[in-house]
Amino acid sequence: MSEKIDTQGMSGEAVEGCKDNVYPYDADGNCIYPPANFKVWPIFEEQERQELKDIINEVLDERELRKKMKGPYDVYSLDELQE
Repeated sequence: MSEKIDTQGMSGEAVEGCKDNVYPYDADGNCIYPPANFKVWPIFEEQERQELKDIINEVLDERELRKKMKGPYDVYSLDELQE
C-alpha cells in the first residue's frame, strides 16, 4: 500500500477577485508583510512581581548559606546561622 498524501495542493483552487495573503514585494523580491501589533498583557502586577523577587532572593540566599556549611552533620544549624 503505497498511497501518497499530496500536501502541496490542499489549499484548493484560486478564487477570482480574492485578495487573501496578497502583499507587495520589495526590490529584491521579498514579500512585505504588514506590521504585527501585539498588545502586552502583564501577568503579574508590580506588587506581585516584587513579592516574587523577594521570595526568589530569599531562596537563593538560603542556598548560598547551605553551601557554606560543611555537610549535613555540621555543628551549626540553619536556624543559628540565619540569626
